[in-house]
Amino acid sequence: MNNMLNMEKKRTPFVRWGVFAVLVFCLVTKCAIWHMQFFGEKDIPVLIIIWSCLLIASPVLLCKHRPWWMLAVLAAANIWLFANFAYERAWGQMLTMDMVRMAGNLRGFEDSLSTYFHHDMLFWLLAPDLLFVASLFFWRHNETRSWYGFGATLALWLLCIPARQASYYRQVLPSRIGYNNHTGLAAWWFVREPLFNPYVWPADAAYTAFMTQNPQNWARPYVHRYGILSFGPAFCVFDRTYRRWMNTLTSENIELTNEERLKLSRITAPEPDFYPQRSLVFILVESLESWAIDYPLPDGFVMPNLHRFIHSHKVYYSPRMYNQLGYGGSGDGQLMALTGLLPVAQGVTVALYGDQPFPNYCHFFQHSVTLNPSPGTWKQDIVNPNYGIKELEESDSIRDDAGIFHRLNSLDFTRPTFVLAITVSSHVPFSKGDEVNLPLDDDMPDNMRKYLKCLHYMDEHLGSFLARLDTDPALSMTDVVITGDHTIFYQQDWQQMQDYAAAKGIDCLGRGYNTTPFVLYSPCFTETKWEENDILQMDIYPSVLHMIGCTQPAWKGFGLDLLSTASDTVPYDQLRLFGRSDARTLSDKLIRARYFSSHTEPSE
Repeated sequence: MNNMLNMEKKRTPFVRWGVFAVLVFCLVTKCAIWHMQFFGEKDIPVLIIIWSCLLIASPVLLCKHRPWWMLAVLAAANIWLFANFAYERAWGQMLTMDMVRMAGNLRGFEDSLSTYFHHDMLFWLLAPDLLFVASLFFWRHNETRSWYGFGATLALWLLCIPARQASYYRQVLPSRIGYNNHTGLAAWWFVREPLFNPYVWPADAAYTAFMTQNPQNWARPYVHRYGILSFGPAFCVFDRTYRRWMNTLTSENIELTNEERLKLSRITAPEPDFYPQRSLVFILVESLESWAIDYPLPDGFVMPNLHRFIHSHKVYYSPRMYNQLGYGGSGDGQLMALTGLLPVAQGVTVALYGDQPFPNYCHFFQHSVTLNPSPGTWKQDIVNPNYGIKELEESDSIRDDAGIFHRLNSLDFTRPTFVLAITVSSHVPFSKGDEVNLPLDDDMPDNMRKYLKCLHYMDEHLGSFLARLDTDPALSMTDVVITGDHTIFYQQDWQQMQDYAAAKGIDCLGRGYNTTPFVLYSPCFTETKWEENDILQMDIYPSVLHMIGCTQPAWKGFGLDLLSTASDTVPYDQLRLFGRSDARTLSDKLIRARYFSSHTEPSE
C-alpha cells in the first residue's frame, strides 16, 4: 500500500504539469490557427505565441482543485477568435472596439457572426479544448514547486517583452521615420523610444492604428508580430485613450473665427418654400471606382448597362471625383452626398453625431424612402429621419442588390418622390463575385476579378431600372444620381491592377489614381457634359440642388455647383470658396458644435 501511495505522489507532479502542457498546447493551437486564417501566407510568430500562452496557462500550476475555470477562459478566447474569423471575411479587417462602436452590437456591414459562419472554424477552435477537458480527469495537485513554475513562466514572459518590442519595431521603423514633426533629440527619442521603454509601444501602436484612420497599415502588422494574445493589453490601452479623447472632444467649447463666420454667411440663407416637381432617385453604389465602368470584355464591358446609359443619354458625367472620406466612410459618404457636409476629422460622423438635423434636400419631398440592405448599420434608423426621409426599408436579402432594385422598380413615381437606393454587393471581401460568371483572364489579380464580378452583378440589376427611364411614363420625369460612397483599393492593390491592365493593353486604369464616378441625369438636360476637371465629393450636394431646381437653398454646402454655366468659363480652383482643408475644418466645427440643431430643422 505504501509503495502505491509513493508511486501516486511521484506521479502527481507529472500529471499536473502534463495538464499545464496540454493547456498551453490548446492555446498555441488556437492562436496558430487564427494566424493562418487571418494572415494567410505570412509566417506564424511561433515563439511569441508560445510565450503568451505560457503566461495565460501558468496560473493552473497554483490551483489546488481541478481548474474548471479555465474552460471559461477558453470559451472567451473561442468567441473572440471566432468573431474575428467572421469579421475578417466580412470586412477584411480585425474586430476592434472602434468598429464595434461604429457598427453596433458586433454588427459590421451585416450580421457577420452568422452570415460568414463556417463549421471548420468551430471545429478547429473546439478540438483542442476537448483534449484539455479530458486531461482534467487525471488532475492531481501538489504545491511543491508550483510557485517556482509560475514565477519562472512569468519571468520568462516579461524578459521576452523587450525582444518582442525590438523585433516588431525593426519591421515598422521605415514607416515610422518621417511620421512626426519632431527635430533633434526629440526626433531621435521618438523613433527609438520603444527600444528603451518596452511598455510604451503597445499604447502608441494602438493609438496610432485607430486614431490616424489607418488600421490596416498599423494594427494588422502589430497583431501579427506581437501575437494575438499580446494584442489584448494594447487594445485596452487604446480603449482608455479613446474614451479620454472622446470625453475631451465632446466637452470642447467650439468657436468659429470671424473669417469662418463670414464664409458661412455666404452659403446659408433662410429656408425656402420649395416643392420639387420631379422625383429624384439617388443610387449610391458601394465602392464604385470609375475605371470599372469602362473595363472591356471580349463582347462588351463589365458594366454594360451603366456604360451604355452614360454614352446614350444627355448626362453630366465625371470619372474624376476624388474621395474626401476617412476610414469608416460608407455612412459618412451618405451624409456627404445628402447634406453637403464633410465628415468630422476624427471618428465616424453618423456614429458620433448622427442624432442632429443636418441640412439636406431630402426633406423637400413629401414622399421619401431609403432602400438599405442593413438598416441597423451606420445608425440608419437615426440619421434617416434627420435627413427628412420618411421611410427606411430593408431589402429581402443581405448582399442581394436584386432585392434593392426589385423594390425600386415597384415604387410609385406618379408623385414627386425621393429614393436613396444603397447597394452592397461590391463590399469587401467581394464574396458575391464567387457566384458570378464573367470571362476574365485567369492571371488577373484575385481581388480585381472578384470586384469586377460584383459590379457586373450590380449593373445587371441596375439596368432594369435604367431601361424604365425611357419606357415607363411614370419615370419620364425623374432625376437620377449615380455615384459611389468611396473607392476601395489601396495603393498597393491599385498599382498591381494598373500593371496588369498595362500588360494587357487596357488603358482605363491609366488615368491616375482611382476615383469615383459621378453621373447626373435629368429629363430637363438639353446637352451632355463630360467633365474634364477634377471634382470633389462635396460638389455632389450643390449640383443635385441645381438639378432639382432649388436655386436659393438655405444651405449651399461647401462644394461647387457643377451644372452652373460659370464653371464653363472660370477654372474650378478660382470658383471655390472653400478649399479641401478649409471645408473640412469648418464642417468639423459645425458638426461637433451641433450648429444645425439650433439653426435648422427638417421640414415635415
